Amino acid sequence: MVSLFSMDISQWIIAQERRHPGATIAWVLAIGLVPYLGVPLYFLMGGRRVKKVSLRKDWGRWDENPDAGSTIIDAFPPDNQKIAQLLLRTGTFPPNTNNRITIIDDGITAYETLINLLKGARTSIEIATFILGRDEVGKALVRILAQKAQEGLKVRLLLDALGSLRTRGRFVQPILDSGGKVGVFLPLLPLRRRWSANLRNHRKMTLVDGDKAFMGGMNLAREYMGPRPYKNRWKDVSMIIAGPAARYVRSIFWQDWSYSTSESLDPGVLCPVPQELPGDGNTLQVVGDGPDVPERPLYSGVLAALNRAKESIWVVTPYFVPDDALSAALELAARMGCDVRLIMPEKSNHPLVDLAGHSFLVDLLHAGVRLFHYQPGMLHAKLIAIDKRLAVVGSANMDIRSFQLNFEIATFLYDGESVKEVLDVMNSILHECREVSREEIAGKSKIRKFSEDICRVFSPVF
Repeated sequence: MVSLFSMDISQWIIAQERRHPGATIAWVLAIGLVPYLGVPLYFLMGGRRVKKVSLRKDWGRWDENPDAGSTIIDAFPPDNQKIAQLLLRTGTFPPNTNNRITIIDDGITAYETLINLLKGARTSIEIATFILGRDEVGKALVRILAQKAQEGLKVRLLLDALGSLRTRGRFVQPILDSGGKVGVFLPLLPLRRRWSANLRNHRKMTLVDGDKAFMGGMNLAREYMGPRPYKNRWKDVSMIIAGPAARYVRSIFWQDWSYSTSESLDPGVLCPVPQELPGDGNTLQVVGDGPDVPERPLYSGVLAALNRAKESIWVVTPYFVPDDALSAALELAARMGCDVRLIMPEKSNHPLVDLAGHSFLVDLLHAGVRLFHYQPGMLHAKLIAIDKRLAVVGSANMDIRSFQLNFEIATFLYDGESVKEVLDVMNSILHECREVSREEIAGKSKIRKFSEDICRVFSPVF
């Protein structure tokens, strides 16, 4: 009786949340098939929405100012105008110019660049990361942050409770002892008012003096970066932003920091004044997304960009588990003659996610999508390029978790120089890939197909 009552209550709550249909079906099946496991897992992991201090409350929303960035948007090609306006209407920041960006796709270069940025900081250092490694990289960063705090800089480090589970305690104590601050985003267990076992802060961003940002896909661990070669290092991409766009990255950091620590700041830092006139340099739009934003700007922007493609769509992602809309957009673009390329690792570090994602590949390749598998090892970069006029760089994978559950950050790049830089990186990755044929994808064993189908059903809860 208790089991049946718990199942009924759980399934009623799931229906009331109006979540993605695939996620609803997956949770209902999990609870129905294994109630003694499914029910507690749902209450521990299933809640998707959080009430969070956000732009739409005390800090205002950019869609309340439809003219923000309009002079810059007017100079875009028509398709890019539509994307930028869509992002603005979903409450994200307006695009701006006068930025200098640098794409980094090498772990040693990324480490050296980050260390030099931190050592050159004059007033403040603000870091948010999913993973802080308990290794030489993590130890070096803790030492530098502690030293900078001793020098009188304002040092803040925000760690995700799950990703940095092994380093968010005594490991970072030197920072606290030196006068810095450490926050933890959404603890895993319901021992505090704000917690979640499933909603994770997947953003990776470092802010120095408020006007330089280091962001992208790289966590702060030796698998992603380091002072010397490492045989198990993953291929990943980050970028440096110097200029006004860094203030918007900082605003996203402070939304997360304020929510996690209850520390407040001047609203001017949280809502920078938008740029009125176009200028030189790189043009980009910073997009913060998460389960606290009902309009889902990152998902909406990516889906709209895919649907407006006319010549090419190139996607680099470590994990590929799209929903029906994203999969259909890629299929339709390929059938209409676009050069659609999907670049992913031969095997990722999450086998169940691989099984779920591979279930989509037969239809995609049949439609004309070209699939490439990265050969040297794990590929962790997250890049999208469309028609050589638009690129997306950030922390989000091409999967349901990134678009529905995680807190993510991305930049939409609109100028030709930036897009070419992203395409150059994508081409260098392609040179280390092998193309997968339709015959190879179709020639799976029955057990493999069955495993993929099962994982696909439950993919929304991964």
